[in-house]
Amino acid sequence: MARPKKSLKVKEPIRIRERKLADGNISLYLDIYVKGTRKYESLGLYLIPESLPNAKAANARTRSIAEKIKSDRIIALQDRGIKQWDKIKRSNMSLIEWLMQYEQDSFGFKPSTLKGRMDMRKKVEEYLEQKGLSYIGMNEIDQDFCRGFLRFLETAKNSVAKKQEGRTISKGCAHHHQAVLNGALNKAVREGILQQNPMKMLDKREKFQPSPEEREFLTIEELRNLMDVPCSNEQVKKAFIFSCFCGLRLSDVRTLTWNKIHKMPDGRTLYVHVFMQKTQKPLNVPLSGEALKVLVEKENPDEPIFKLPTSDATINYHIKKWVKNGHIDKTISFHCSRHTFATMMLTLGADLYTTSKLLGHANVTTTQIYSKIIDKKKVETVNLVDNLFTSETEEPANQEENEDRTAQ
Repeated sequence: MARPKKSLKVKEPIRIRERKLADGNISLYLDIYVKGTRKYESLGLYLIPESLPNAKAANARTRSIAEKIKSDRIIALQDRGIKQWDKIKRSNMSLIEWLMQYEQDSFGFKPSTLKGRMDMRKKVEEYLEQKGLSYIGMNEIDQDFCRGFLRFLETAKNSVAKKQEGRTISKGCAHHHQAVLNGALNKAVREGILQQNPMKMLDKREKFQPSPEEREFLTIEELRNLMDVPCSNEQVKKAFIFSCFCGLRLSDVRTLTWNKIHKMPDGRTLYVHVFMQKTQKPLNVPLSGEALKVLVEKENPDEPIFKLPTSDATINYHIKKWVKNGHIDKTISFHCSRHTFATMMLTLGADLYTTSKLLGHANVTTTQIYSKIIDKKKVETVNLVDNLFTSETEEPANQEENEDRTAQ
């Protein structure tokens, strides 16, 4: 009688291994072995001693996360092969892990920018906790996730406002978190972790939009008058005026040197060539005579043209004092110089596309915000005529009368 054949147990290409640590915890990692090639991947997951309170439940959740990561890796491994392991590992990394990498990318970025990235990551963690998700991979980030996160931001609590407990974050803050997450997903696309940014696929109506009223700027007349007003820091004044005539951000003005200023083919016009620190994209901006007036020649072409305070807050302090001394009742910061440049270009007749390119905007819709501001100011200016020709006792014609006249 023939013996029954033993069922062959298929060996999994990936196994979860454990490594005991000196502190008593157990580290989980993946052991990958395919066709003679072995790889290891630390998961950053730890089991805690089960003598601790609630340890069994916590360890069960941790093991569940490890199993999910393992399953995702096996599926990706079958599709792409062991030679693509490094790319597989990156494309299947957790969203939180990617966001932590994103906030630690300190190259050329201000501390405030990196803090904004950390704040956004914390809001994502709050959202995941609310949804009961202890883990989500980059390969799971889709339109539904982005849509859900934006809806969460509508009622998200402000963790900074301790005096007003329960207060929700402002629309401006929500828009900022949206923009930072969009930047993180854009970088993931550039590095091949995502094929496309799902945030860009959302309808405009689903996203937070910046309010045009929040974009304060100086009119041409206000700027002309302010140029004659002394400032407590003349370097700050010159840098601000320069940006009003070229639209560069403060981060790019800080690092501006004469090595970044070149002649155009006509041999007369000078232009600035920079890699914008915010986007790491190149930008060429021709310089007007007014912009050149505030530039001072340096013996060392690598030396920054403007000697500015290291703190943005200090720069804005000098600007606020200067604006106040100029009797301008507006809340102006250095970034408002960029808004001033944009609105001035559109006021003087520049088209939207050209203005967008001068500002280095990736999308012309961003520049359209300034166009709406100009349109609003035009309406306000035209309405000033009513005050000149309407007596105080005379009541303005109502809307129905105006419509009747138009119909005639």
